[in-house]
Amino acid sequence: MLYRICKGILKPIFFLFYNIKVEGIENLPSTGPMVICANHTSAIDPIILAISIPYRIYSMAKSELFKNRFFGLFLKNIGVFPVKRGEADIKSIKTSLKLLKENKIMGIFPEGTRNKTGEIKAEPGVAMIAVRAQVPVLPVAIISNYKYFKRTVVKLGKPMMLDQYYEKKLQSEDYLNISLDIMRYINQISKG
Repeated sequence: MLYRICKGILKPIFFLFYNIKVEGIENLPSTGPMVICANHTSAIDPIILAISIPYRIYSMAKSELFKNRFFGLFLKNIGVFPVKRGEADIKSIKTSLKLLKENKIMGIFPEGTRNKTGEIKAEPGVAMIAVRAQVPVLPVAIISNYKYFKRTVVKLGKPMMLDQYYEKKLQSEDYLNISLDIMRYINQISKG
């Protein structure tokens, strides 16, 4: 309920101020769980992603944001849960897998933090979650300079099926390479 209210308030404001145009909406699967992956250069990317996709998205955010009790409660009520950055956070991975098993949609920024350099980087966790949950990855490129009234384009790519990895015993390095492939595809979408 709170998610819908926040989205209803923020969508017209952001679409106006950031002049958002969504492309490739036909690539969005009509049913089932999925992991939506996007590039991350600004603190407002999670909002842009949430208001551009017609479904409810569950996501993780750095655990430091939950230190303020009131803000932490607000985040939990809109479907955000904490992740400890820079380490393998088993609890957040289990939460992600549980949500996907419940047919929910996860939104994840594979880079793990804001990337100001444009260099291709990723954390292995996103691939691990998508492969273990056996769900498609929807790559999304957010293209913006984040200036008011300048065009922001949200491009949805074709879903990536990772089924060739489902029955394989993968190591952390394998998951990292898959995550990097996801980011390369997102980079390709942003330039195409």
